[in-house]
Amino acid sequence: MSHKFLFSLAAIAFLAPVMIVAQPAQVRIPKETLAPVLTPWEAAPPRTREANNSAFPPHHVIGNVYFVGTQDYASFLITSPQGQILINPDFDDSVPTIQKSVEQLGFKFQDIKILLISHAHGDHCAGLSRAKELSGAQVMVMDRDADVIEKGGAGRGGFPAVKVNRVLHDRDEVRLGGNTLVAVLTPGHTKGCTTWTLKTQDAGKTYNVVIVGSAGVNDAHYLVNNATYPDVIADYQQTFKVLKSLPCDVFLASHGGFYGLHEKYAKLAQGSNPFIDPAGYKAHVKLMEQAFYYKLDWAIRQ
Repeated sequence: MSHKFLFSLAAIAFLAPVMIVAQPAQVRIPKETLAPVLTPWEAAPPRTREANNSAFPPHHVIGNVYFVGTQDYASFLITSPQGQILINPDFDDSVPTIQKSVEQLGFKFQDIKILLISHAHGDHCAGLSRAKELSGAQVMVMDRDADVIEKGGAGRGGFPAVKVNRVLHDRDEVRLGGNTLVAVLTPGHTKGCTTWTLKTQDAGKTYNVVIVGSAGVNDAHYLVNNATYPDVIADYQQTFKVLKSLPCDVFLASHGGFYGLHEKYAKLAQGSNPFIDPAGYKAHVKLMEQAFYYKLDWAIRQ
């Protein structure tokens, strides 16, 4: 299956009005099957968890935003004189790598005051318990994922239960040391998937930073006959609407592959900041919406 095939926007226009309020069993299936859509990371050779979780150079992104994650599990440090905010402690065994990255950048892990996540999947939240123990930070989680964090995840990709110190709601603000992060509910990938937005100053300019939680579909079967998440289709559709509405200058995300971490990091030494990429943000949202509708169409036909 070639990843070069992209179905037309006309297909989206055809499907979207039908699916806004319909349940999976009620969705009208188009006569023609949608052409396959694969994201670059789906088309690439698979990588192991160990490879994705290995160290990646920590670096300054823009303003007071720093990357402290791994090869693919993206973690971000938002700094201030009053302490730091860490987004995504990743897996439990990612935390020592993240801690080393924080220290290499000249900060102290113990100065992290707030821990945030993009969503309640182990590759982004399993390290919460260890990171909280090491830093003493407050854990803040979107309401629709908070219960999952407090109960803990079971099975492969599971994670230990963690007390949530503050339950967040859509568009709540997290403030520390002059920083204001906005928790934007972008559900579907999980019920409480969160996209974080903030403004930062760099070289006298103000930039809108968007850290996308995820709009991906890991398993197309998740979209139909999902008794534990009957509103999943409507939630994804709302997420695409919200993501399109967000002003974005600096495009970041929960996985490095989503925003071209490796390619952009390699360009840092060339002068201009490659993370300032509003066009890349729009292209990512468009691709994720196309992939969603293709996977939904495929799942319905099974």
